[in-house]
Amino acid sequence: MTKTPVTLRFRGWDVPVGPEGLFFKTLFERVTGRTVEIVLSTNGKVDIEIETGYSQHHPIPSYSSRLHRFVKSHLPGGINFTGGSHTPNQQPSGDARFRIFWTGENERPPEGKWDAYLTFDQHSYGGRNAYLPLWWMTSSDLLYPVSSPYLGKEILIDDMLSARETNFAARDKFCVAFIGKAYPFRMHSLTALSRIGKVDVFGGIARNTIESKFEVSQRYRFVFAFENDLFPGYVTEKAPEAWATGAVPLYWGSDPAGYLNQGALINLANYRNLEEFTDVVEEVNNSRQRWESIASQPILSVRPSLDQVIQTLRRVLNPLVDRNLKD
Repeated sequence: MTKTPVTLRFRGWDVPVGPEGLFFKTLFERVTGRTVEIVLSTNGKVDIEIETGYSQHHPIPSYSSRLHRFVKSHLPGGINFTGGSHTPNQQPSGDARFRIFWTGENERPPEGKWDAYLTFDQHSYGGRNAYLPLWWMTSSDLLYPVSSPYLGKEILIDDMLSARETNFAARDKFCVAFIGKAYPFRMHSLTALSRIGKVDVFGGIARNTIESKFEVSQRYRFVFAFENDLFPGYVTEKAPEAWATGAVPLYWGSDPAGYLNQGALINLANYRNLEEFTDVVEEVNNSRQRWESIASQPILSVRPSLDQVIQTLRRVLNPLVDRNLKD
Protein backbone atom coordinates (compact mmCIF):
# COMPACT_ATOMS: atom_id res chain seq x y z
CA MET A 1 0.00 0.00 0.00
CA THR A 2 1.02 3.61 -0.47
CA LYS A 3 2.72 4.93 2.67
CA THR A 4 0.73 8.18 2.87
CA PRO A 5 -2.60 7.39 4.56
CA VAL A 6 -5.96 8.62 3.35
CA THR A 7 -7.56 10.80 6.01
CA LEU A 8 -11.21 10.15 6.83
CA ARG A 9 -13.54 12.13 9.06
CA PHE A 10 -17.13 11.54 10.13
CA ARG A 11 -19.35 14.57 10.61
CA GLY A 12 -22.69 14.53 12.41
CA TRP A 13 -22.18 11.05 13.86
CA ASP A 14 -22.89 10.09 17.46
CA VAL A 15 -20.16 7.42 17.60
CA PRO A 16 -17.72 8.09 14.76
CA VAL A 17 -15.45 5.14 15.53
CA GLY A 18 -18.18 2.59 16.27
CA PRO A 19 -19.11 -0.40 14.04
CA GLU A 20 -20.10 1.80 11.11
CA GLY A 21 -16.86 3.78 11.39
CA LEU A 22 -14.78 0.60 11.27
CA PHE A 23 -16.79 -0.61 8.29
CA PHE A 24 -16.09 2.55 6.32
CA LYS A 25 -12.41 2.55 7.26
CA THR A 26 -12.08 -1.00 5.94
CA LEU A 27 -14.19 -0.24 2.87
CA PHE A 28 -12.12 2.80 1.88
CA GLU A 29 -8.90 0.81 2.33
CA ARG A 30 -10.25 -1.70 -0.16
CA VAL A 31 -11.42 1.06 -2.51
CA THR A 32 -8.16 3.03 -2.50
CA GLY A 33 -5.58 0.34 -1.76
CA ARG A 34 -4.17 2.65 0.91
CA THR A 35 -4.17 2.86 4.68
CA VAL A 36 -7.05 4.96 6.00
CA GLU A 37 -6.60 7.09 9.09
CA ILE A 38 -9.69 8.29 10.98
CA VAL A 39 -9.44 11.94 12.03
CA LEU A 40 -11.40 12.88 15.15
CA SER A 41 -10.65 16.60 15.09
CA THR A 42 -13.29 18.75 13.42
CA ASN A 43 -10.65 21.29 12.35
CA GLY A 44 -8.61 21.25 9.17
CA LYS A 45 -8.93 19.57 5.80
CA VAL A 46 -9.20 15.82 5.22
CA ASP A 47 -9.26 13.65 2.11
CA ILE A 48 -12.73 12.20 2.70
CA GLU A 49 -15.54 13.40 4.91
CA ILE A 50 -18.69 11.33 5.43
CA GLU A 51 -21.69 13.18 6.74
CA THR A 52 -24.95 11.70 7.89
CA GLY A 53 -28.44 13.08 8.30
CA TYR A 54 -29.43 10.63 11.02
CA SER A 55 -27.87 11.56 14.34
CA GLN A 56 -29.05 13.19 17.54
CA HIS A 57 -26.50 15.93 16.82
CA HIS A 58 -27.84 16.66 13.35
CA PRO A 59 -31.01 18.67 12.70
CA ILE A 60 -32.46 16.91 9.66
CA PRO A 61 -34.50 14.17 11.40
CA SER A 62 -35.51 16.32 14.37
CA TYR A 63 -39.09 17.40 15.03
CA SER A 64 -37.94 21.01 15.44
CA SER A 65 -36.51 21.06 11.91
CA ARG A 66 -39.56 19.42 10.43
CA LEU A 67 -41.83 21.88 12.22
CA HIS A 68 -39.63 24.77 11.06
CA ARG A 69 -39.88 23.62 7.45
CA PHE A 70 -43.65 23.12 7.72
CA VAL A 71 -44.14 26.67 9.02
CA LYS A 72 -41.76 28.21 6.45
CA SER A 73 -43.51 26.39 3.60
CA HIS A 74 -46.67 28.35 4.43
CA LEU A 75 -44.93 31.74 4.51
CA PRO A 76 -44.30 33.98 1.45
CA GLY A 77 -40.53 33.48 1.60
CA GLY A 78 -40.78 29.68 1.50
CA ILE A 79 -38.14 27.18 2.64
CA ASN A 80 -34.42 27.82 2.45
CA PHE A 81 -32.80 25.27 0.14
CA THR A 82 -29.22 26.55 0.30
CA GLY A 83 -27.96 24.75 3.40
CA GLY A 84 -28.06 25.67 7.05
CA SER A 85 -29.46 24.28 10.25
CA HIS A 86 -33.03 23.68 9.08
CA THR A 87 -32.72 23.17 5.35
CA PRO A 88 -34.04 19.94 3.79
CA ASN A 89 -30.98 20.05 1.52
CA GLN A 90 -28.04 19.51 3.83
CA GLN A 91 -24.77 20.67 2.28
CA PRO A 92 -21.23 19.35 2.86
CA SER A 93 -18.92 21.28 5.14
CA GLY A 94 -16.30 22.13 2.52
CA ASP A 95 -13.50 20.87 4.78
CA ALA A 96 -12.73 17.81 2.66
CA ARG A 97 -11.39 16.98 -0.75
CA PHE A 98 -14.25 14.50 -1.30
CA ARG A 99 -17.67 14.79 0.34
CA ILE A 100 -19.90 11.73 0.83
CA PHE A 101 -23.38 11.57 2.32
CA TRP A 102 -24.41 8.38 4.09
CA THR A 103 -27.60 7.45 5.88
CA GLY A 104 -28.62 4.25 7.58
CA GLU A 105 -32.24 5.37 7.79
CA ASN A 106 -35.13 6.20 5.48
CA GLU A 107 -33.91 9.65 4.44
CA ARG A 108 -33.51 10.66 0.81
CA PRO A 109 -30.02 12.02 0.08
CA PRO A 110 -29.99 15.83 -0.13
CA GLU A 111 -29.33 17.52 -3.44
CA GLY A 112 -26.12 19.49 -3.34
CA LYS A 113 -22.38 19.49 -3.86
CA TRP A 114 -21.86 15.89 -2.81
CA ASP A 115 -19.38 13.67 -4.62
CA ALA A 116 -21.23 10.47 -3.70
CA TYR A 117 -24.17 9.10 -1.73
CA LEU A 118 -24.33 5.75 0.10
CA THR A 119 -27.97 5.13 1.02
CA PHE A 120 -31.05 2.89 0.90
CA ASP A 121 -32.27 4.86 -2.10
CA GLN A 122 -32.71 2.92 -5.34
CA HIS A 123 -32.10 5.94 -7.60
CA SER A 124 -28.61 6.50 -9.00
CA TYR A 125 -28.75 10.34 -8.91
CA GLY A 126 -26.51 10.73 -11.89
CA GLY A 127 -24.32 7.78 -10.92
CA ARG A 128 -23.42 9.30 -7.55
CA ASN A 129 -25.54 6.98 -5.38
CA ALA A 130 -24.70 3.38 -4.47
CA TYR A 131 -27.05 1.09 -2.59
CA LEU A 132 -25.67 0.25 0.87
CA PRO A 133 -28.34 -1.03 3.30
CA LEU A 134 -27.49 -1.01 6.99
CA TRP A 135 -27.76 -4.78 7.45
CA TRP A 136 -24.81 -5.30 5.10
CA MET A 137 -22.72 -3.41 7.63
CA THR A 138 -24.11 -4.63 10.96
CA SER A 139 -25.67 -8.03 10.34
CA SER A 140 -23.55 -9.89 7.79
CA ASP A 141 -19.95 -10.84 7.04
CA LEU A 142 -20.00 -9.09 3.66
CA LEU A 143 -16.82 -7.12 4.33
CA TYR A 144 -15.50 -8.96 7.39
CA PRO A 145 -16.99 -11.08 10.20
CA VAL A 146 -18.92 -8.91 12.64
CA SER A 147 -21.00 -9.64 15.71
CA SER A 148 -24.34 -7.97 15.22
CA PRO A 149 -24.62 -5.18 17.81
CA TYR A 150 -28.36 -5.75 18.03
CA LEU A 151 -28.53 -9.56 18.17
CA GLY A 152 -25.18 -10.20 19.86
CA LYS A 153 -23.94 -12.88 17.45
CA GLU A 154 -22.52 -13.24 13.96
CA ILE A 155 -24.91 -13.68 11.05
CA LEU A 156 -23.13 -15.26 8.09
CA ILE A 157 -24.21 -14.78 4.48
CA ASP A 158 -23.64 -18.46 3.65
CA ASP A 159 -26.04 -19.39 6.46
CA MET A 160 -28.61 -16.86 5.26
CA LEU A 161 -28.48 -18.47 1.80
CA SER A 162 -29.01 -22.00 3.17
CA ALA A 163 -32.04 -23.98 4.31
CA ARG A 164 -32.07 -24.97 7.98
CA GLU A 165 -33.53 -27.39 10.50
CA THR A 166 -36.54 -26.24 12.53
CA ASN A 167 -38.22 -27.32 15.76
CA PHE A 168 -41.85 -26.22 16.03
CA ALA A 169 -42.46 -28.11 19.28
CA ALA A 170 -39.69 -26.26 21.14
CA ARG A 171 -41.31 -22.91 20.35
CA ASP A 172 -44.32 -22.85 22.62
CA LYS A 173 -44.80 -19.07 22.68
CA PHE A 174 -46.45 -16.98 19.98
CA CYS A 175 -44.57 -13.76 19.24
CA VAL A 176 -41.90 -11.46 20.67
CA ALA A 177 -41.19 -7.85 19.70
CA PHE A 178 -38.11 -5.75 20.40
CA ILE A 179 -39.13 -2.14 19.85
CA GLY A 180 -37.50 1.15 20.66
CA LYS A 181 -39.88 3.53 18.87
CA ALA A 182 -43.67 3.40 19.19
CA TYR A 183 -44.62 4.30 15.61
CA PRO A 184 -48.44 4.25 15.25
CA PHE A 185 -48.59 1.53 12.59
CA ARG A 186 -46.41 -0.73 14.73
CA MET A 187 -48.77 -0.28 17.65
CA HIS A 188 -51.86 -1.00 15.52
CA SER A 189 -50.14 -4.14 14.21
CA LEU A 190 -49.18 -5.34 17.69
CA THR A 191 -52.78 -4.89 18.82
CA ALA A 192 -54.03 -6.90 15.83
CA LEU A 193 -51.52 -9.70 16.44
CA SER A 194 -52.44 -9.81 20.13
CA ARG A 195 -55.85 -11.16 19.11
CA ILE A 196 -54.04 -14.32 17.96
CA GLY A 197 -51.88 -14.81 21.02
CA LYS A 198 -49.76 -13.05 23.60
CA VAL A 199 -47.12 -10.73 22.13
CA ASP A 200 -44.26 -10.13 24.57
CA VAL A 201 -42.68 -6.72 24.06
CA PHE A 202 -39.16 -5.70 25.10
CA GLY A 203 -37.24 -2.48 24.55
CA GLY A 204 -37.72 1.22 24.99
CA ILE A 205 -41.48 1.30 24.60
CA ALA A 206 -41.90 -1.38 27.28
CA ARG A 207 -39.29 0.20 29.56
CA ASN A 208 -37.46 -3.06 30.04
CA THR A 209 -34.14 -4.39 28.82
CA ILE A 210 -32.71 -7.81 28.06
CA GLU A 211 -29.18 -9.09 27.70
CA SER A 212 -29.69 -11.20 24.58
CA LYS A 213 -32.39 -10.97 21.92
CA PHE A 214 -31.19 -14.29 20.57
CA GLU A 215 -31.66 -16.15 23.84
CA VAL A 216 -35.06 -14.62 24.56
CA SER A 217 -36.35 -15.49 21.09
CA GLN A 218 -35.68 -19.23 21.29
CA ARG A 219 -39.16 -20.16 22.55
CA TYR A 220 -41.11 -17.96 20.12
CA ARG A 221 -42.53 -18.97 16.75
CA PHE A 222 -42.52 -15.41 15.43
CA VAL A 223 -40.39 -12.31 15.88
CA PHE A 224 -42.01 -8.97 15.10
CA ALA A 225 -39.68 -7.19 12.66
CA PHE A 226 -41.34 -4.10 11.18
CA GLU A 227 -39.20 -1.43 9.54
CA ASN A 228 -39.73 2.18 10.63
CA ASP A 229 -41.38 2.94 7.31
CA LEU A 230 -42.37 1.36 4.00
CA PHE A 231 -39.65 2.95 1.89
CA PRO A 232 -38.31 1.27 -1.30
CA GLY A 233 -34.93 -0.28 -0.51
CA TYR A 234 -35.13 0.51 3.21
CA VAL A 235 -34.11 -2.87 4.61
CA THR A 236 -32.38 -2.83 7.98
CA GLU A 237 -31.13 -5.56 10.30
CA LYS A 238 -34.66 -6.43 11.41
CA ALA A 239 -35.53 -9.27 9.01
CA PRO A 240 -32.09 -10.99 9.00
CA GLU A 241 -31.81 -10.80 12.78
CA ALA A 242 -35.35 -12.07 13.36
CA TRP A 243 -34.62 -14.98 11.02
CA ALA A 244 -31.29 -15.69 12.75
CA THR A 245 -33.15 -16.43 15.99
CA GLY A 246 -34.77 -19.44 14.29
CA ALA A 247 -38.22 -17.86 14.34
CA VAL A 248 -40.34 -16.69 11.42
CA PRO A 249 -40.03 -12.92 10.91
CA LEU A 250 -43.27 -10.95 10.85
CA TYR A 251 -42.03 -8.23 8.55
CA TRP A 252 -43.13 -4.95 7.00
CA GLY A 253 -40.73 -3.57 4.44
CA SER A 254 -40.02 -2.93 0.77
CA ASP A 255 -37.15 -4.79 -0.90
CA PRO A 256 -37.34 -4.07 -4.65
CA ALA A 257 -33.77 -5.31 -5.11
CA GLY A 258 -35.01 -8.77 -4.14
CA TYR A 259 -32.40 -9.74 -1.55
CA LEU A 260 -34.93 -11.06 0.97
CA ASN A 261 -36.61 -14.39 0.30
CA GLN A 262 -40.29 -13.56 0.74
CA GLY A 263 -40.99 -17.23 1.39
CA ALA A 264 -38.91 -17.11 4.59
CA LEU A 265 -41.03 -14.45 6.27
CA ILE A 266 -44.56 -13.08 6.37
CA ASN A 267 -44.42 -9.59 4.93
CA LEU A 268 -47.41 -7.34 5.55
CA ALA A 269 -46.42 -5.38 2.43
CA ASN A 270 -47.45 -8.43 0.36
CA TYR A 271 -51.04 -8.32 1.65
CA ARG A 272 -53.93 -5.98 1.00
CA ASN A 273 -54.39 -4.93 4.61
CA LEU A 274 -53.55 -5.67 8.23
CA GLU A 275 -56.56 -7.98 8.63
CA GLU A 276 -55.47 -10.22 5.76
CA PHE A 277 -51.94 -10.30 7.15
CA THR A 278 -53.03 -11.35 10.64
CA ASP A 279 -55.33 -14.04 9.20
CA VAL A 280 -52.31 -15.59 7.48
CA VAL A 281 -50.19 -15.33 10.63
CA GLU A 282 -52.92 -17.11 12.60
CA GLU A 283 -53.14 -19.90 10.03
CA VAL A 284 -49.37 -20.42 10.10
CA ASN A 285 -49.31 -20.31 13.90
CA ASN A 286 -51.87 -23.13 14.01
CA SER A 287 -50.08 -25.37 11.51
CA ARG A 288 -46.79 -27.06 12.29
CA GLN A 289 -46.35 -27.97 8.62
CA ARG A 290 -46.89 -24.42 7.36
CA TRP A 291 -44.70 -22.88 10.05
CA GLU A 292 -41.82 -25.29 9.37
CA SER A 293 -42.08 -24.79 5.61
CA ILE A 294 -41.47 -21.06 6.16
CA ALA A 295 -38.99 -21.27 9.06
CA SER A 296 -36.75 -23.75 7.20
CA GLN A 297 -36.17 -21.47 4.21
CA PRO A 298 -33.09 -19.26 3.71
CA ILE A 299 -33.71 -15.59 4.38
CA LEU A 300 -31.72 -14.47 1.32
CA SER A 301 -32.57 -15.05 -2.33
CA VAL A 302 -29.56 -13.16 -3.69
CA ARG A 303 -25.99 -12.93 -2.39
CA PRO A 304 -25.18 -9.28 -1.62
CA SER A 305 -22.17 -7.70 -3.25
CA LEU A 306 -20.18 -4.51 -2.67
CA ASP A 307 -19.15 -4.32 -6.35
CA GLN A 308 -21.39 -1.33 -7.16
CA VAL A 309 -20.33 0.49 -4.01
CA ILE A 310 -16.64 -0.07 -4.73
CA GLN A 311 -16.95 0.88 -8.42
CA THR A 312 -18.84 4.08 -7.58
CA LEU A 313 -16.33 5.10 -4.92
CA ARG A 314 -13.31 4.29 -7.08
CA ARG A 315 -14.67 6.46 -9.84
CA VAL A 316 -15.37 9.32 -7.45
CA LEU A 317 -12.15 8.95 -5.44
CA ASN A 318 -9.95 8.21 -8.45
CA PRO A 319 -7.13 10.63 -7.44
CA LEU A 320 -6.80 8.79 -4.11
CA VAL A 321 -6.65 5.28 -5.57
CA ASP A 322 -3.26 3.58 -5.58
CA ARG A 323 -2.18 3.21 -9.22
CA ASN A 324 -0.78 -0.25 -8.45
CA LEU A 325 -4.04 -1.52 -6.94
CA LYS A 326 -5.21 -4.83 -8.34
CA ASP A 327 -8.62 -6.02 -7.18
